[in-house]
This record gives sequence, structure tokens and C-alpha cells, in this order.
Amino acid sequence: MSVDSLSPEQIELRQKELLGAVPDVNPIGNKALREQLGSNWSEDLYWAVRNRLVERGLLEIGRGRGGSVKKVPPPASIQVAQDPDLPDVPIAQSMPQQEVGPDYSRELELYQPISAVIRNQWAKAQGFDSYLVEVTAKQGSRQTGGKWSRPDVTVVGYKTFPYLPGRFLEVASFEVKTTDTIDVSAVYEALAHRRAATRAHVVFHIPTARRTETDNVLEAVSEEAKRLGIGVIVADDPTDFDTWEILFEANRFEPDPGKLNEFIAQQTTSELKEQIVRWFK
Repeated sequence: MSVDSLSPEQIELRQKELLGAVPDVNPIGNKALREQLGSNWSEDLYWAVRNRLVERGLLEIGRGRGGSVKKVPPPASIQVAQDPDLPDVPIAQSMPQQEVGPDYSRELELYQPISAVIRNQWAKAQGFDSYLVEVTAKQGSRQTGGKWSRPDVTVVGYKTFPYLPGRFLEVASFEVKTTDTIDVSAVYEALAHRRAATRAHVVFHIPTARRTETDNVLEAVSEEAKRLGIGVIVADDPTDFDTWEILFEANRFEPDPGKLNEFIAQQTTSELKEQIVRWFK
């Protein structure tokens, strides 16, 4: 079941059901909340209803593996309002499947599983109205502005807000690193991407079994990332969003329009460029 098949009255009931399942004081993980709501809540329905409550100031997003939510105590006069149906959220077609080794010892082995999770869970959790996800790391000898100008994964989409007019273009970049290549240079690569991205992130694959040995370097890298406004994500299992921990949310920046246009022209597929034109024409 998706939110598009529900009437405004049914959507209001779903919002009240989800809000009622959130503890009054403590945060609750998205995974635990989905399990508590039960099997009649699809993942798409959960994210759509949850994002409505976040947009209206009734829930706030928290940290933890897979993310969490917490109630925002509203004024006594505020109630969950009826809402129009959400627009369709077209999701890019799945990446071709490839054999991936269990240790993910090479960075390129992480691109497919991480881009799939970004496509199917992360972007929904971020509240995009529509988006496409592309692996932009491997582009051969094609001129794209240099090595550090190429994010490993890129999300391009737009968001709308209940109380603001228009659509807001979002370009989120991701630099992906294996456990053995965690270094502050990943932050500076992400910083270079921000010249043409609204938000820049680094994703470190760190299995739980190796978390202790990487704690010191991860702490140093995270401090620099926080200082520069770069988002930091630690993925235990690259294929499972519920094992992802967002250490820092990326700050939003407004890149130079010329740089942003150049990035889209050089880095993305014709399919994505055509979609952007349709979104904003």
C-alpha cells in the first residue's frame, strides 16, 4: 500500500497512528517503529507519512543506525491536519546486479550496494519529492573537471515544503571509502564536490567487528567533517540501511549556479538531465 492510494481522511488516520506509536519523550529508531506499526505498513507508506510529520514540525529526525525520530511537543492548538496526496516519487531503475565480495575490500565493490540503499531508503528518509540516483565515479577518460570533481554517487532531485513556494533543487554527493582507506582526505574530496552540490557526504564502510580499531581515526575525520559541514555516514552492512549510522547531517550550501550547471552537464546522464528539465519547466 502507498500513500497515493489513500484518501485525505485515511492519510490523517495513518499520521495519527504513526505519531501515536512514537514514545512521548524518548526517540525511536525507524526500524523499530516500522516493526511496531506492523505488516500493513509498507516501507514507502512509512517514509511518506513520517516525512509529512517531520515537515509539519510534529517529529524531528535523530541519529542512530537507520535513523530515528522523536516527538516535538506541539502547542495545544496544533493537531495533525488533513493533507493532499503526495506526488508520485519516480525512483531510478535498479542498478545492474553484480557479484560483490563479502569483505568489500575494493571501493568499487561498494558503489552498487550503497547507491541502491541511497536510492531505496536514504533519499526517502530525506523527504525528496522526486529524485534520481547515479554512480558517477567511473566515467573513463571523459572530461569531468578532474578526479576530485567526481563524486562516487550522486543524488539529484527536488523538495517542496508546505509553507514555501516553488521547488528546491537538491544535489547530494557521496564519497565512498572502505574500512582500510578511512582518512581525512575523504573529507576534503567531499568538500571539493560541494562546489557544485547542495550537500556533500562521506560514507565509510566499517563492519561492527572492526569499529574499535577504527574509532580513533574516525573521530579525527569526523571532527574535521563537522567543522566543514560535511555529512558522515558509517555503514556496517552496505546493503542494509538499518545498519547505517549518520554521525553528522550535511549542512546545506547554495553552490554557484554556473558550477552547478556545469556539474550536471558533465557528470550526469542524458536521462537525468531530461528529467531535471521536466521537473522545472
